[in-house]
Amino acid sequence: MRRALSTVLAALLLASMGACGASPKNATTFGVALDGFPVTPAMITAAKSSTGLPVRLVLFYAQWPADPTGAWESHTSSLETIRAAGAVPCLTWEPMSIGEGGREQTIPAARILGGEYDGYITAVAQELKAFGAPVLLRLAHEMNLERYHWGTDKSGYGPQSPMLYKGLFRRVADIFRAEGADNVLFVFCPNVDSLPAAPWNTAAAYYPGDDLVDVLGMDGYNWGTSHSKAVHGYDSSFRSFRDIFGPLFNALRQLAPAKPVMVFETASASAGGDKAAWVAEAFGAAAEWGLAAVTWFEVDKELDWPLRKNVPRDPAPLARPFLSDDPAWLKTLSGRRP
Repeated sequence: MRRALSTVLAALLLASMGACGASPKNATTFGVALDGFPVTPAMITAAKSSTGLPVRLVLFYAQWPADPTGAWESHTSSLETIRAAGAVPCLTWEPMSIGEGGREQTIPAARILGGEYDGYITAVAQELKAFGAPVLLRLAHEMNLERYHWGTDKSGYGPQSPMLYKGLFRRVADIFRAEGADNVLFVFCPNVDSLPAAPWNTAAAYYPGDDLVDVLGMDGYNWGTSHSKAVHGYDSSFRSFRDIFGPLFNALRQLAPAKPVMVFETASASAGGDKAAWVAEAFGAAAEWGLAAVTWFEVDKELDWPLRKNVPRDPAPLARPFLSDDPAWLKTLSGRRP
């Protein structure tokens, strides 16, 4: 394993096994997922204020250009802003372009695997390498959801999708390795539920391999009773963190027992239950399971996702006992690459 990553991953695993020295023993790290690019200091300040918790990881989203030879917006200012705030950056890198009216257009896998985007990928690898500190790169997340159908259009999402995804992931990772971007940690991050729930569409089917993946991720939300069969096609229920994440967590642990695990997107609706109690249970479970980090989707989108919105009491004090302000892995990630 590359020297920089071996140091980082050793620290991540120590944190996962409770070696960060915080109380409780397996204290986790709190992060926020933000909507908007580039990331600004005001966005992070607002997230710290709205959550009332120490933000040590900041996740943001960026897409690929429709024309691989055209202009694209640099990620450097966002990375530097996050580092200046004392947090670790996580770039969710989506191989799709955004057209007029916000229309999403997935980049065909054939164009990526055929080398058409190699120049663009190389340029981003060089940019992240120049940043000089570790970056979590969450490439093509939630690949087991038809909603994203990475590498194809929606109608093409099917039994061939896992193979296309693994090829895409390897193509990108190989370019980063060739450029010496050893400070980039590649994240494999499926959704807790596979949609459609078909035999070919499992998290394990998409796994690119231990040689390419540095960190395992999970995304999942508690929708409460916000969805009805009449409007949404199904009735949702208020579910616990353990119920939502437990099956995928166990599957990932079997898939790659030595990899650190983080939650990169989660939040709870208030409809149908006690949101503050849900937060306490979530971070208690995270500490119990040894999750290295839990990232809250602090975006007022679709439902009342922000941590302290529509709660019977402030959940921040309930979560804080399970958090570490200064875990061992964070010290390593925040420092300059040796």
